[in-house]
Amino acid sequence: MKKNKLRVIQISGIRGLLSAAFIVVCLAAGFIGFPALVLNKLWNHIADITGAIPYINMFQGLILWAILAVSYLIINKKQKYLVAFEPQTSKREIKDIINEIKSQTAELKHETPPLETQDIKIQPAAQKNSEQKEEEKSKEVV
Repeated sequence: MKKNKLRVIQISGIRGLLSAAFIVVCLAAGFIGFPALVLNKLWNHIADITGAIPYINMFQGLILWAILAVSYLIINKKQKYLVAFEPQTSKREIKDIINEIKSQTAELKHETPPLETQDIKIQPAAQKNSEQKEEEKSKEVV
């Protein structure tokens, strides 16, 4: 099995939140907004020259950019994206994992003896408080 390495980014305070928001906005503008604006202007320039196609607004430029990006991802031969509705692990691997879990739980059962009800002492809250006060007084005296 693969071990995924997770990276944790710790954000603390207002300054960290503002920095994180700034980074997200800049990434969105650079990879979503700017290409959509360029496609919008390019499309409208072609519409001016030909007169055969209608003008589009910024939202339609964004949709055009999304269509082009998704089309590129689908057509790209170097990277393949797998969409599967079945688990990628085989049934044999799943059975092996389940057997390993069962053996580990069996080992744990043998290592730790089960608690019996005789071992558990139930004390009322008032009695606990008085015992704690007595322990504190004895510590103060020493």
